[in-house]
Amino acid sequence: MFKTVSAACNLDCAYCYHRESSRGADRRALDPELLEKVIPEVMAYTADAGAASFSWQGGEPTLAGLGFFRKAVALEARHARPGTVIDNSLQTNGVLIDDEWARFFAAHHFLVGVSLDGPERIHDAARRDRGGRGSFARAMAGLDALRRRGAEVNVLTVIGPHNAGEAEALWGFFAAEGIAHVQLLPAMAFQATEPLAPASYLVDAEAYGALLVALFDRWYGDGLPHVSIRTFDNLAMSYAGLGAELCVHADRCDSGLVVAADGCAYPCDFYLHEDFRLGDLATDPLAAVAESAARREFSNRKRPLPDDCARCSWLPRCRGGCPRNRVGSAAAKAGPDLLCPSYRRLLEHAGTRLEALADRMRRRVETLASLDRLRDAGRSPPERNDPCPCGSGRKLKKCCGEAALERSYAFRRTVAPPR
Repeated sequence: MFKTVSAACNLDCAYCYHRESSRGADRRALDPELLEKVIPEVMAYTADAGAASFSWQGGEPTLAGLGFFRKAVALEARHARPGTVIDNSLQTNGVLIDDEWARFFAAHHFLVGVSLDGPERIHDAARRDRGGRGSFARAMAGLDALRRRGAEVNVLTVIGPHNAGEAEALWGFFAAEGIAHVQLLPAMAFQATEPLAPASYLVDAEAYGALLVALFDRWYGDGLPHVSIRTFDNLAMSYAGLGAELCVHADRCDSGLVVAADGCAYPCDFYLHEDFRLGDLATDPLAAVAESAARREFSNRKRPLPDDCARCSWLPRCRGGCPRNRVGSAAAKAGPDLLCPSYRRLLEHAGTRLEALADRMRRRVETLASLDRLRDAGRSPPERNDPCPCGSGRKLKKCCGEAALERSYAFRRTVAPPR
C-alpha cells in the first residue's frame, strides 16, 4: 500500500484517523523517484508468484494527479515478467473523479473504492470539505463517471454516530444506487500515528453489532445474497473452510507493507509510528524489508491470544479480531478486541445461516467440478431432472444446478471468484 500523498486531503471528514497528520506537516506527495526504485523491486520480488498487487491510498490519492498514476502503471508494465497479473486498487472520496480519470481506471483495470456513508443527509453529516460543504453530490458524480466507463468499483462505508442506527437507510441506498460491493469500517477515535494509544471508536460495540445484525438479515434474504458485504463474505469463507482475506479475521497480521510518501515502510496502516518502522525503501532493498525479523515479529502480533479469546467458541470464525483494538496490552492478560461484542452478536445471530450458505457453496463447487470431469472424460453429465450429484436427494435443477444460483454473486464467485 502506498500512502500516495501522505495525509493530504480535499475533505475534512469528522472521523478521519489521519486528521492530525493532515493538519500538520505530513502532507508531502510520494516522490516519483521512489516509484522508479520500488515498483521494479516489487515486480522482481513477486515474479515467481506471477502476480503483483498495488494499493493506492492517502489522504486522497487523486491529489497526486493523473500523470503520477500514468507513470506508475507504465513502470509496472515495463518491469513485469510476461504473464504477470497486475492488480491496482485505489481508495478515493470520489470528489475529483471525472471522465478522464474514469477512462484511465477502466483502461488499466483499477479496482476503485469510493467512500460513501449512505444517502445524502447521512453522508454529508460527516463527510464535508473545509468550507463546511457536503461532498455527497460530488462523490456520486465520481461514482457515476466510473460506472459509465465500466471501471470496477466498490463502496466503503464508515460507520459512526451519523449512520450506526440507519441500517434500513443504508440498505435502501445500496439497493437504489445499484451498489453491489460494500465494505464497512467502524469509525476510529484514535489516529494512525498513535498505535500505542488506547483503542476507542466513535461507534460503540453494541450499536455496531446491532447494525451488522440488521444488515445481515437484508443481505442474506432468501439465502442467495445479491450484494457483496465484505464482512459477511469473509465469515462465509471461514465457514466454507477458506482463509479470510480481511486481516481482522485472519490468523496473522500479514496484510502487506505500507509505504509512506517519504519511503518509510510500516507493517500496518494503524501503526504509522517510528517504533514500528520496518525500514526505508528509498535506500533499503524491498526484499530485506519484506523479509525482516521485525515484520515477521509483527505478523505474529495476534499471539498470544487474550484468555477470553482462547476460550471462546467463536474463535475459529473471529480469529481474535485486531490486536490494535485489544483492551489493555497485547499480552494474554489483555481483554479481547474492543469490538468483540459486535462480532459475537453477529455470529450468534447469523452463524446457522452462514454455515448453511457455506455448505451449499461447497456442494455447488464440488458438483460443478464433477460435471466438468464427466465432460472431460467424454461422458454425459446428469440432466436437469436427474438427481443432483451432491447427494441431497433433490433434482439437479432444484439443487446445485438451480438457475437462481447464477444470479447470486455468492455462488458465481465459487466458480470464478472476483478480485
